Amino acid sequence: MNYQYDIVVIGGGPAGYAAAIRAGQLKKRVLCVEKEDLGGTCLNWGCIPTKALLESGAFIRRLREHPAEWGVSFDNLSIDFSAIIGRSRDIAGKLSKGIAHLFSKYGVKHERGTATVLAAGKIRLVSSAGAQDITAKDILIATGARARALPGIDFDGDRIISSREAMSLKQQPKHLAIIGAGAIGCEFSDFYNALGTKVTLIEMLDHILPIEDEDCSIVLERSFAKRGIDVHTRTRTQQVEKTGTGVKLTVSNSRGVQTIEADKVLLAVGVTGNIQGLFGLDLTIELVKNHIKVDASYQTSVRGIWAAGDVIGPPWLAHVAHHEAVACVEHICGVHAETIDYANVPGCTYTHPQVASVGLTERKCREDNRDIKIGKFPFAASGRALAAGQTEGFTKLIFDAKTGALLGAHMIGENVTEMLAGLVVARKLETTEDQIIEAMHPHPTMSEAIMEAAGVAFGRAIHL
Repeated sequence: MNYQYDIVVIGGGPAGYAAAIRAGQLKKRVLCVEKEDLGGTCLNWGCIPTKALLESGAFIRRLREHPAEWGVSFDNLSIDFSAIIGRSRDIAGKLSKGIAHLFSKYGVKHERGTATVLAAGKIRLVSSAGAQDITAKDILIATGARARALPGIDFDGDRIISSREAMSLKQQPKHLAIIGAGAIGCEFSDFYNALGTKVTLIEMLDHILPIEDEDCSIVLERSFAKRGIDVHTRTRTQQVEKTGTGVKLTVSNSRGVQTIEADKVLLAVGVTGNIQGLFGLDLTIELVKNHIKVDASYQTSVRGIWAAGDVIGPPWLAHVAHHEAVACVEHICGVHAETIDYANVPGCTYTHPQVASVGLTERKCREDNRDIKIGKFPFAASGRALAAGQTEGFTKLIFDAKTGALLGAHMIGENVTEMLAGLVVARKLETTEDQIIEAMHPHPTMSEAIMEAAGVAFGRAIHL
């Protein structure tokens, strides 16, 4: 069959644009279909613009907290909420244009529109030019995921909002309630609290950031409480009602039932795959919990149709989506493909302090009856952290007691997300505690805490 394209990629987010660019590098005829701006949710409404907001919030917080300690004084600090939002949107726009440039560089054709997969080798594209059928030898679905609502509590885009609306509000809310204390819920708590909004954070599990090591979650809870964020853990949301001025939440926990009134409520309870209208009536693709099921090479239940990124399920992370998509394209093209180690996926939460982790938590190690050694080095003992005025938190490393293998790394502190990549590489290379200790770490840096934490675990720390 004479196909119009070698590969059609549906979706232009971290999975889709990475797949399209890699296919272009491999000299394939590639079409990428994206219904909105290139970059997807991550670049336009997630990873990048939220970090811009968080940096604005951190700057404001540092001005407000103990300026005299830094030799600074000023009067009448004011905040331009619309300018903060505008800066975030401008950054997203610049990066989206950068992807368009890369498409041009590697010969990737881009169509703005929606695509329906009619069968293996065939899609229907609907764009401003109308509808047309397009053929391709292979089809890669990278449509990502969207925010999930709660049963009986639906988004309205005004008072009951998702993260997308939360980063583009026209006015700063006086009181924001947030349901769900994963990374998204905690990051928006951090940002709006820094601006002076009253924030109530509700989580049904025992701690905020429930998938992180418990020691990190507890430190962040204390930090939030110190700043005035009202944290409710082990709390279920029973009902959300719209009122004349905002919303009223009914929640319950061991202390009983209570009501919380706010201007708006942000639902941050997870995501679900974007598969609505994706498949033609004559095509059946196997799904699992509203996500597309794939094999080890990212092929779906239909030969020639592939999927990668958030649409195939957890972990819903941009860097995972990127690596899955590149690996998928390399499988399609018959070149060496990366084998992704899902036990070595880094996790980052960009609150202040930040949380960064890779590998097993202490709880998981103990549940598995592993013989472990743990080293924890506080940033309060770090000269670099003291100089920066950022002594909150620690680096915690977990090792196999017999082999010295690094099982897990968990950090909370200023800019610890920038320290995490080295530990991901260390685990990938099966680095042991003595290699970490003996690898010369630059002084003075926050990263010295990694060397010292390994030393604590094995009785070789110098500065603690």
